[in-house]
Amino acid sequence: MTSSTTPVAGASGRTASADRAHSVHTDHADHESRTTGGAATPQGHSYEVVLVTYKSRAHVEDLVGGWGPDVAVALVDNGRGVDGLAEWAAARPQVRYLDGGSVGFARAANAGAFSSSAEFVVFVNPDSRPTVADLHALVDGLAADPVSASHAATMAGREGDVEIGVAGWEPDVWRTAAYAAGLHKVWPRVGVYAKPELGDPLRVDWTTGACMAVRTAQFVRLRGFDESFFVYSEDMSFGRRARAAGLRQVLRPDVVVAHGAGSSGAPSAEMMRLKGASFRNYVHRYHPGAPASVMSGSLAVGYLARSVRERARGDEALASLFRAQAQGLSTGRAFVGGQEVAQARMAETAAAEGHARRARGAHGTPAEAVEVAARPILFVTKEFGEPATSGGMLRTLALARWLARRANVVVVAPTGVTGVRRLPESGEIVLEELRAAPTRSPFADALTLPRYRSIGAPRTCGAALIEGLTDTLGELGPFGVAVVDHTCLFGVADLLPADLPVVLSTHNVESDLMRQRAGAEKGAMKVAAHVEASLLRRLERSVGAGYPTVVCTRHDAEAAREDGAPEVVVGRNGVTPPSGLDRERAVADNPLGVELLFTGALDWRPNVGGILWLVESPQWARFVAAHPGVVLTVAGRNPSADFRARLEAAPGVRVEADVPSMRPLLERARLGVAPLLEGGGSRIKLLEYIAHGLPSVSTLVGASGLDGLPEGAVRQTPQDLDAFCAALHSELAGGPVTLPRAQVEEMLEVYGWDTALEPAAAVLPAGYAG
Repeated sequence: MTSSTTPVAGASGRTASADRAHSVHTDHADHESRTTGGAATPQGHSYEVVLVTYKSRAHVEDLVGGWGPDVAVALVDNGRGVDGLAEWAAARPQVRYLDGGSVGFARAANAGAFSSSAEFVVFVNPDSRPTVADLHALVDGLAADPVSASHAATMAGREGDVEIGVAGWEPDVWRTAAYAAGLHKVWPRVGVYAKPELGDPLRVDWTTGACMAVRTAQFVRLRGFDESFFVYSEDMSFGRRARAAGLRQVLRPDVVVAHGAGSSGAPSAEMMRLKGASFRNYVHRYHPGAPASVMSGSLAVGYLARSVRERARGDEALASLFRAQAQGLSTGRAFVGGQEVAQARMAETAAAEGHARRARGAHGTPAEAVEVAARPILFVTKEFGEPATSGGMLRTLALARWLARRANVVVVAPTGVTGVRRLPESGEIVLEELRAAPTRSPFADALTLPRYRSIGAPRTCGAALIEGLTDTLGELGPFGVAVVDHTCLFGVADLLPADLPVVLSTHNVESDLMRQRAGAEKGAMKVAAHVEASLLRRLERSVGAGYPTVVCTRHDAEAAREDGAPEVVVGRNGVTPPSGLDRERAVADNPLGVELLFTGALDWRPNVGGILWLVESPQWARFVAAHPGVVLTVAGRNPSADFRARLEAAPGVRVEADVPSMRPLLERARLGVAPLLEGGGSRIKLLEYIAHGLPSVSTLVGASGLDGLPEGAVRQTPQDLDAFCAALHSELAGGPVTLPRAQVEEMLEVYGWDTALEPAAAVLPAGYAG
């Protein structure tokens, strides 16, 4: 939260406040022309300090004097010149003066930032004391961090200890109750407001604007601070906007700035009531219904209890501050100069936003479509991460990147919540962790069995997915559309808002895979697999049939249509072409001689069964004996100890588990292999082989679903060991070392990710289809 030195404000969005920024009265417009470049850091980044002041001339003189004439300052005066700051600024070329008009912090800060021509803006409270070195550290740190919306200093009080509220977390019922009960004093990370130890790196959801650097253009795109709040909570709301855009905020433990050098011109009880009212209005806007009432109510009770305690101790002054905050929390109303400002500002900005939406709709785009298109996309999946270590993860990652070219994406998986967004300057797609996953509990996962109604989903999705989605809907919504993985949907469909469009994404028809597994299993596992196949089929025909669906093969499309899906499109599996490929040199330098390669998840049954089918056979043993020096590298994630031991016992086999990148293996291998006997969807591994110019041998099942491959790129055989090993021998004896470039390009025209996924645009809402 911002300092009490200035009556703080919030933001109404670009439509209202950007226009206001250009019309702010400046008594010294010539200052603006003299500071257009801003100050410069040692790294050459231009910045301007925005100081929002209210009867704080002594602090301003101290700050600006300490910085010297090279630091450009935008001075936004909420005191309307009462202390002579206009005349003081006129004598200083590095300072441009803006009459803030007593509008509070956020609206005044936005006016300063939106009118700045510097690359970066640093917001500084007048009663803080950052040095020029501190300003440079924040700006240069942010410049080197493309996935962050801001870098903020750690604010320390007069005694040198970190202030509470220097940063914090999105409020929820449990965090708010913990803070109300004072549990944050025992466990500092359980409340709403953070108070880290000096030098303690802390991942937070928002940071105070008391000393914070932002990129000017990005700050404008995010609509600045939230002017819905006259004082306080605008920083919490800015953190929400940043997270929705796939960005984080960084609290810098290495930049410690003294704070609280003086007091505000506003009455303290008035400010505390504003603080309580703003928090109440924040939670009621973003967590409506019972959760908001519980949060504001529990905090009000907590502050009343503190007030009673302090009165009993004889500290009536402190007791009155706590009572004022409880009053704001109870009513959502607060006054400045006898005028109610908290509820009035909320109503004013809500009206401005409605007018802006109607105006946009009047210019040829329906207002509803504009509003939806501005919202992020929710993507719910059972596995996500980079680097991707399986075909399913590769498709999920590619789909998230493809969606991010249309809007910011929030990915919810059992492993955490990730933001995926496109950098406007370079077009690069970046990923940033927004929330780490909770520790997995087998007991908690087992309790989700009635929700998922399948045997496998509690293990692959579990309670972590439910918790992550629930938190994300509450903290980062509303969303414009949800894209949900096939298996996940069965457990989360009832959690999604009724008015949220949902698209089902399926990599494989899960019931088909389970039927194949049942055919290969024995005993109790065979029975369990048949039961699971039946459960999945029932869910596919009921829950899964109610949504537009994206599949990756024509066979799967036919199955989805038979199940009654309202709309089905085929978004193929694809591949990203490598850059700077030099296969000929890599193969020539290969110290292993003749290397065959299998890539894929080593904990997935079709991969495990297919490889063991090959390497534990007498045909393979004869093949290795006939080809001295041949090595089959089996590379992928999570091999079990038993599987690894069986591979290492087989002739001519080596294991590369959990490698950081498959590229070196793909470049140097002589031949790719896909000896698969079961599975669904299509094999991304074969597409990766071709993209790297690597010839390959596959069973017919291994190459299923990949129609239109260049002739000769993949030699296909029946599921017969003699035929498979004979094909390996033939390719080594007379096949190409590197596929012709024309064949690679032919494959990429069909299976490059952008082309492969483009049909999926047809089932997205209109605002996201382009």
